[in-house]
Amino acid sequence: MAELVAAVGVPHSPHYPAQYPKDGPASTSQNYRAIKSHLDAAKTEAIVVIANDHFNTFFLNNFPTFAIGVADASSGPNDQAKMPHYDFAVHTGLATHVLQTGMDEGFDFSVTQEFGVDHAVLVPLHYLTDGIKTPVVPIWVNAFVKPLPSARRCYALGKALKAAIDSLPAKLRVAVIATGSFSLEIAGPRVQPGSRHGVPDIEWSKRLHRRIANAEIDEIVAEATPEQMWKAGNIGGELLNWIVMLGAVGKSKPCHIADHDDEDGHAYAVWRWN
Repeated sequence: MAELVAAVGVPHSPHYPAQYPKDGPASTSQNYRAIKSHLDAAKTEAIVVIANDHFNTFFLNNFPTFAIGVADASSGPNDQAKMPHYDFAVHTGLATHVLQTGMDEGFDFSVTQEFGVDHAVLVPLHYLTDGIKTPVVPIWVNAFVKPLPSARRCYALGKALKAAIDSLPAKLRVAVIATGSFSLEIAGPRVQPGSRHGVPDIEWSKRLHRRIANAEIDEIVAEATPEQMWKAGNIGGELLNWIVMLGAVGKSKPCHIADHDDEDGHAYAVWRWN
């Protein structure tokens, strides 16, 4: 049987890959390296990435609440992120199984069978894998088009994802990666003059960081209302990606969590089993 052996939460800033050659091994790279060491030790054979699309794979004429990619392969980035191009395999067997079991649990995924992915999927994989040689299953969550899915629904999706992994007949070591920020405004009215992005609610981000460290998952789900996430920025709904992952994790504390990034509001955490 398949098993969930690791779960990870990280940011996905499209600027990180371009910054690294210039800045060297700064704290961002160190945080990714610490988490990569856990993924390497877990010997993952498939990676489910839970991310939001930034109008690159989907657009307003067809913008799903939840979507899954079922194909043999994909590539990216399909946006303007300054990072290497990657061609990677999709784990079709796992993707198909998650789709079917999700449907059985009442999750009507939108399905795309021909797609590229943007920086939300690829920046974490760029840092956390060696050339994305491990097959990937992308799951997209609507994080910034009203109405957002509820935190409760996203948590339930994570539980359904865990059940799907557990019920896959094939022997497979699976990791889940959630990507995104807790408080983020991009090109919106709460960005300081001269800046492109900002963190409108740093105290909310710190509060979530503390709750994740203490496995206070019920509290996170209860407090992550649409009003609070919009207060945290026009991209504050990226928290929902993490909540899906937390649904798969259950109520266990992370084995590693980096110090909260008080400048950008970013968090890095990892859970491991077996």
